[in-house]
Amino acid sequence: MGASLGAAAFFFVAGIIFWGGFNTVMEATNSYAFCSTSCHEMSWVHEEYQDRPHYQNATGVGAACSDCHVPDAWGPKMVRKIQASREVWHWMLGSIDTEEEFEAKRIHLAENVWRSMLRTDSRECRNCHDWSAMDLEQQAARASREHARAFEQGMTCIECHQGIAHELPEAWDESPVWAGRFEFVDAAEGAEGASSAPLESEDLGEAAAVEANVAASLDWEAVPAIDLTLFLPGQASIEWIQDGSEHGGGRAFSFGDRCLWCHQGEEADIGALAVAGEKIETFDLGDKRGHVPMSVKAAFDDDYLYMQFRWEAGEHAPLPFVEGGVMDPDNPFKLTVSLSDDRVEMAERAGCWASCHHDSAYMPDAPEAEALAASELSERLDLMSGNGVTKYLSESRTGIEIKGRRGAARGGWDKLKEEEEIQELLDGGAYLDLARYNSGDGSVESGYVLDERHFSDSQAIAFSAEEQDGVWTAYLTRALKTGTQGDKPLDLARLYSLNVALHDDHADSRFHHVSFQYGLAFGAENPEEAFGEDMVEINATRVGQ
Repeated sequence: MGASLGAAAFFFVAGIIFWGGFNTVMEATNSYAFCSTSCHEMSWVHEEYQDRPHYQNATGVGAACSDCHVPDAWGPKMVRKIQASREVWHWMLGSIDTEEEFEAKRIHLAENVWRSMLRTDSRECRNCHDWSAMDLEQQAARASREHARAFEQGMTCIECHQGIAHELPEAWDESPVWAGRFEFVDAAEGAEGASSAPLESEDLGEAAAVEANVAASLDWEAVPAIDLTLFLPGQASIEWIQDGSEHGGGRAFSFGDRCLWCHQGEEADIGALAVAGEKIETFDLGDKRGHVPMSVKAAFDDDYLYMQFRWEAGEHAPLPFVEGGVMDPDNPFKLTVSLSDDRVEMAERAGCWASCHHDSAYMPDAPEAEALAASELSERLDLMSGNGVTKYLSESRTGIEIKGRRGAARGGWDKLKEEEEIQELLDGGAYLDLARYNSGDGSVESGYVLDERHFSDSQAIAFSAEEQDGVWTAYLTRALKTGTQGDKPLDLARLYSLNVALHDDHADSRFHHVSFQYGLAFGAENPEEAFGEDMVEINATRVGQ
């Protein structure tokens, strides 16, 4: 009996020692120090992780390697530890012994983790993050919208947050793991316009002329103002916007989200990124200001649209890449207003951004002058008189390269549709309307963007501007219907997309400050009922009654 009790006690103590030792080793191999420094192969991963929000953030709540890569529950944890023996075997073999070998296998290693997280519904993420505990109203606008949509569609964390902890492998979005996730991009490539439905011809109205700039003499006190922030867009083209591998909002954009919904309030930060040469800009912009706050008012009567724009003048900041530091010595500033409607596919989401392409002038894939001169399209497009390829709409091309796969240039400047197709689009109103004021001589130009940018003098638009105490105020008077093709006829019952662009400090080409797309309505009593939720920002005030 005593021997039996002794044996039981021995095995009991031995079990405690074994279990304690087992768990000690288990926890030691889960520690941050073990994962990050015990193997030199992990030093490269550890270094890039230190720049990620899960390592250091405002709340001080970080995540160790095991928080993401080792399950909490005992059973799955044991399975993962057994699987790790294979990784130890490859460590002994020296399968990945240099940083170059690691980079060569990065996509394979990432795919292993992605597949595991998809299989477990991002189990390790949900140890800390719980759908039911999320207060979407407290989140940033873009996070709130995406989380709500993801929840409705039954998505899991890793489907959007692939690069949250580590750098993404090259061409990661082409991995078979994500086959189908970026189908909206593939659908855009080769698309031939907004819709296969025929466009109805626009009612241009009777020829109209503006005898005087009435807007300059209006009493604007009773007209509410909306505060916009114009910013430097850098090289963020419409292709970049749609590419989910570069722009995290690409997926949201494909579902119909407007740029404004996600990025309102971030304009100053985006402009600062451009000036700093981070992410969206490769040109040295010197000390050019990154953003310009602007106050805008809009009014109308039965015949005209009236607008007031007010902004502070800025200090001169020479552009280092231009001889003399100025691009347009004749014009201290140019102010452009763009109008469009839903006949342009992406107008309600991006407005004039739909015309900014990756192969336009000063953009990354802008064609060389020799290629432009040799192109047969030089007979149809004005490719040589200015900086090269101007703004154009995707509707005017037979295809647009979104992602630049296999080294292809993004955009589609050389895929111009036939003249008959272009004319059909113009007749049907699928274009961006432009009105521009040139401060140098006070001239006004009216035009449109479709196959390229077109400008001409206009008698149906009046612009003027004055400076007082360092503040510019500009006034626009525009006939609702001008009788001229390319001038968007404005229907008081419809919604329009409005963008404002300011080429200040003698700027030219894409080096302007621009606004996001804003919804413009004319005296709508209930904008949400008439046009949908969060679609109208500028509801013009009727005057003259």
